[in-house]
Amino acid sequence: MKKPLLVLGLLAATMVAQAQVTTLVLQPSNLAGPLGFTTPTDWGMNPDLNILANAVQEFAVIGIDSLACTELTNPTEIAGKIAIVYRGGCEFGLKALNAQNAGAAAVVIVNNQGAAIPMGGGVNGASVSIPTVMIGTDGGAFIHDAVMAGTVEMYIGTVQGLYPNNVSINTTDVFLPSAAAIPSPVLTDPNDFNMMMGSWIHNFGSADQASVTLTGSVMNNGASVYNETSTSVAIPSADSVFITLPAFDQSAYSGRYDISYTADFGGTDEFPSDNTYTTSFTADSLLALGPLDPVTNLPTYDQFIRSATPPPVFFSCMQFIDPNASRLVVDGIYGAASVASTGNITGVQFNANIFEWNDAVTGESDATFDNLSEIINGAFVYTDSLQTSQPVYIPFLEATPLVDNQRYLFCVSMANPDVFLAYNTHVDYDENSLVTDQFSNIMQLDTWTVGGWDDRSVPALAVKMHDASIGIHENNVENLTPFPNPTAKFLTIPMKGNNGKATLTVFDAKGAQVMEKQVTVGNDNKLTMDLQDFNAGSYLFHMTFENGNRSKFRVVVNK
Repeated sequence: MKKPLLVLGLLAATMVAQAQVTTLVLQPSNLAGPLGFTTPTDWGMNPDLNILANAVQEFAVIGIDSLACTELTNPTEIAGKIAIVYRGGCEFGLKALNAQNAGAAAVVIVNNQGAAIPMGGGVNGASVSIPTVMIGTDGGAFIHDAVMAGTVEMYIGTVQGLYPNNVSINTTDVFLPSAAAIPSPVLTDPNDFNMMMGSWIHNFGSADQASVTLTGSVMNNGASVYNETSTSVAIPSADSVFITLPAFDQSAYSGRYDISYTADFGGTDEFPSDNTYTTSFTADSLLALGPLDPVTNLPTYDQFIRSATPPPVFFSCMQFIDPNASRLVVDGIYGAASVASTGNITGVQFNANIFEWNDAVTGESDATFDNLSEIINGAFVYTDSLQTSQPVYIPFLEATPLVDNQRYLFCVSMANPDVFLAYNTHVDYDENSLVTDQFSNIMQLDTWTVGGWDDRSVPALAVKMHDASIGIHENNVENLTPFPNPTAKFLTIPMKGNNGKATLTVFDAKGAQVMEKQVTVGNDNKLTMDLQDFNAGSYLFHMTFENGNRSKFRVVVNK
């Protein structure tokens, strides 16, 4: 069942809390425009930036000391201005409070470790009563020199009513394709796929608009394949209208499709940065919810997350069910992981899993997770810290054919409490879900959860598949046969000439990891294991050898 997950750590994120709220550079003109930002997460006294009276428009000054963990030493320059301070050394709430005590009208915290992230207030957040936002490393670098020169004027607050003419399309309010990447073999029939087209248009301007239109366009490999403009509608100030366009449908799909929605009212929009929303989907060999990089064709992401209280295994998953799934064979999953600045990812094992999801599920409203069965897994072991935050490929132990109309969970998982998994916040399937009751993001922490940590994000993973008609590829699989099996105490695993070090991972019948260790195969080419501490049940063993060979087998423990 869906439930909120409130206690999560985030390594990086880029989110705007409300569509009509902005952090905007007004001058100098060469820097003018909105910055990506986040706002505090329930600090208590922080003003509601959806209210125009709480907006702040002032010049920006860097607080000294710029980490703002102690009293700022330049209060005369800070008073009445927007204070710029930097992440690090203490809690966000203390930084904002020190800026407030120096007389700042608002505070901008620059994340010097990447993109902007949601900010917890810590001990002092509840005492902060001035607007507080965070921008990312790039945004901070973009304005730094001009701030030092005293020429940066900023606006923090709502754009609702700020300008007479301002219509907007929100990321959360558009129809999207059912996935950002769809394997071509399930799109070979004209009835296999079509895309709903439409979006909410918001009038954030103070003037009523009498003639607003929505244009949807789709480009396929550089050629226009869809272009539709709605009839005009009237949208009063502070109101919104949903506009539906004809569905996008083709007899066959191949390559990349770039999709855009544009709102127009026949005049000059005074805040044009939110008039157009763009996304894409790709018909090829991958299944993914987040957009793929147009150059590498790999998953894109802008944040990494983990639980503040890490579970034994953290699963990040997407579901898949298709009437033509038998056309597909799954080879592996691309995913990305990262560690905090004090962590080390070398030697960490990153897992991929496929579960058959056999609960009687029709949609998000009745999702349960009482009948999951893992059918295959695979592993990737990080050998270099340079692989941190980069997409890596996790091959399954063997290529796995799919079954028509069987519901699956495709997951990446991590048992290391210091590791964060990648997510993408630039697509939001909320509007699709309202119509179809389907869901995009599934997570397992203390329990399985539909919607994951945030409905406005999707796992940054991509499942690699191939056409079932071209056969099944083996991925350096060794067929090892342990004995005795079943066993009550000891297990011997003949290694068939695989010597040296190997990574051994053991999962229970529910897919939870119960062991991960580095082992060394002896000169007799056998590995003996003591299983006396294992509970009775069935276990999946997964071994990865230094030479790239892999093996999996099931062992039954009797007591």
